[in-house]
Amino acid sequence: MKLLEDDVVVFLANQISKEIDQEVLWSIRVVDCKEKGWTLVNIDRYTDNNHAVDITHWIDENIKGQFHRNGAHFIFEDSKDAFLFTLRWS
Repeated sequence: MKLLEDDVVVFLANQISKEIDQEVLWSIRVVDCKEKGWTLVNIDRYTDNNHAVDITHWIDENIKGQFHRNGAHFIFEDSKDAFLFTLRWS
C-alpha cells in the first residue's frame, strides 16, 4: 500500500511542477510580448468546452496576426486583432 501512495504523491508532484512551469513560461512570454507592443486580453472563463471550441474557430477565421493563448488568456501581436477579439468575446 505504501508503494501506491508513493506513486500517487510522485505523480501529483510532477503535475504540480508542470503547471508551475507552464505559468512561469507564460508569464515570461507575456512580459516579452508586451515589451514588443502586443496586447493582452483575458476573458473571464469558458462557459463550457463548446465555448472554447467556438473561440478557437473564430480566431482561425478572423485573426490575421500572431497570437498566443494560455487557457482564457490571450496575447495578440496586432492591436486590431485584440480589439476585435475583445468586442466578440469579452
